[in-house]
Amino acid sequence: MTDTSRNGLGTTSLLLSYASKGNVTAIKELLDEDAAVNASDYDGRTALHLAASEGHVPVVELLLKHGADVNPVDRWGDTPLADARKYTKGAVAKLLEQHGGRVEDKKKQGASYDDLSAQYEIDGSELEPLPHIPALWQNANEEFRVVNWRGTKVVARYLLSPLTQDPDFLTKLKVELLMLERLRHPNILQFLGAVTRTSPPTIVTEYLPRGDLHTLMSKGRLSSKQAQSFALDIARGINYLHEHKDCIVHGNLRPRNLLQNEAGQLKVSDFGLLGSKSHADGTGTYEYMAPEVYRKEQFDKSIDTFAFGLIVYEMYEGLQSMDGNPETLARKRALDDVRPSFNATSYPPGMQELIAACWHKDPSKRPQFSEIIRQLEDMKPSFSSAKIMQKCQCAIL
Repeated sequence: MTDTSRNGLGTTSLLLSYASKGNVTAIKELLDEDAAVNASDYDGRTALHLAASEGHVPVVELLLKHGADVNPVDRWGDTPLADARKYTKGAVAKLLEQHGGRVEDKKKQGASYDDLSAQYEIDGSELEPLPHIPALWQNANEEFRVVNWRGTKVVARYLLSPLTQDPDFLTKLKVELLMLERLRHPNILQFLGAVTRTSPPTIVTEYLPRGDLHTLMSKGRLSSKQAQSFALDIARGINYLHEHKDCIVHGNLRPRNLLQNEAGQLKVSDFGLLGSKSHADGTGTYEYMAPEVYRKEQFDKSIDTFAFGLIVYEMYEGLQSMDGNPETLARKRALDDVRPSFNATSYPPGMQELIAACWHKDPSKRPQFSEIIRQLEDMKPSFSSAKIMQKCQCAIL
């Protein structure tokens, strides 16, 4: 068994994680050790669902060979074939069809918002307080707490603002929840449900106890391998949001909004209307703010690319030192085109160039996340000069 599982990671979580990453060797090892091929998470999503969504043909073939149910249905009524078609993974879709894959009729066409609210509505009495666990975060307008829901620890976000008494706010909230209910990706924090019929309105998401990227980076620079893996996690999550039919701009991408699951993957949180703060009104965290937002100019999804570049830079170099205050830093970037210098020796070939492209002063020249993913996948891991010297024991005569 792998080192990760020896550290206490559940077999099901490992299987799902490896399936989303396309790691055939690790999956075969788990299955040979009698891992349950049809095991699912609390959303009913199996390894086959995740492999189909990502288009990993070898993984799908392996799972089917080991007896995976070709038509498991998740809590949204989707089968692996439905996911393969949704994400245009033609080769996987054809393979699943050959093995009897089908798409369930969810009979949602033509339903109203009120009809669909039943898809996410939770009875508030089901959220059991866990008073021994302190609040994760709170202020006058909202509070994040770990609670127990149907035997599982989840995060309940209680909306306490007076705005929740406004019928227009509640209508916008319900529209947002309908969007969240349809989002599912291995690198997106999973929305589980909401309480909207009683007060206070409450948003329920999965609980990721390993914390956020900022806390991890506060301990020092990340290894090149981990930074490269995390960069791919972030890019895949944001690319999913950007390529959604409604094109969701995160607007406040930062390390505190990137959470690590038990399998060691990063998940993107706090996007859309319900984000902790949005750049939509020209506000947000100055540390990762794009120049055009600071100048209060029109902006688009490329502001997420700019923030991504700074976050990846910090994974290799360490958290930025704030000379003065974050707003001063944002002003220098926006008005003087100031960017931090590259000092670390652990960058793989091409990474510095990619980061520089992401924080280009011209938003139109920043790469799309589909291109960022391609470049990251093509990069070879880097070794520091110290490690190279350790491997090379030759003498100069």
